Amino acid sequence: MNAKDFFEQYSIEVINKRTRISPISLRFIKNKEFEKIPRVKFLGFVRIIEKEFDVDLSELIEEYNQATNHTPTQTSDKKETELKEPKKHNTLLLFILALILFSLGAYLLYKTYNSKSGSDTINKTAYMPNNEENLSSENNITTQKTQENNISKQAAKAEKTTKTQIQHSQQTAIPKTVKIFPNEKVWFKAVNLDNNKTVEYLTSNPKTLIGPNWYIKFGHGNITIDYGDKTITPQTKKIVRLLLKNGKVEYLKYPNRYEK
Repeated sequence: MNAKDFFEQYSIEVINKRTRISPISLRFIKNKEFEKIPRVKFLGFVRIIEKEFDVDLSELIEEYNQATNHTPTQTSDKKETELKEPKKHNTLLLFILALILFSLGAYLLYKTYNSKSGSDTINKTAYMPNNEENLSSENNITTQKTQENNISKQAAKAEKTTKTQIQHSQQTAIPKTVKIFPNEKVWFKAVNLDNNKTVEYLTSNPKTLIGPNWYIKFGHGNITIDYGDKTITPQTKKIVRLLLKNGKVEYLKYPNRYEK
């Protein structure tokens, strides 16, 4: 069964109920409006449909590739590039850990050598007056404390560098936009948490909110929301309140300070 026969046999409503794919995206696929749907999302939806209905839509994927100038080689190159980025990050972490281990090993080696050297000094100078023995011991203790302080500073610096790298990696993962796809006409009001600006719409068209942090109140939940790598589908006729902040999603049940 090809794609044309499939969409003639099954309506968008039937496919939506079985796959939970939004009607808007299904219309884009059925009408072959490939430029309106991202490649990753298109391939994901097609695989879901193939699995749910036991149908082969590889011909539709080829049409998408031709229409959007995508080739398997380009996809492989993209995946290879995506794999290289975390590899660089892992190499940096391994280097930092190796530096910490090297520093600790040097400290332990020095401590062992210094302990033996101190014992030899005491044995060789056993016949000397007590004041010279005390002076030698004090010098050894001072040297050891200085070395311990240097090692501690190096370890603290390496740990701080590791934390900075991890924090930077987490910050770059925060989404920059919120994309809203109504399945039917919907009213919603959105508050930008970074500048307190408010926007309000009554629409059935897709909307994009620029910024990572938003509070949004919807008149109903028959919508699909893309927030970073998260896809949110409340699927309810009731009012929906969402707090989108630093890549995290939180449902709020009651009116709150953002609705003032």
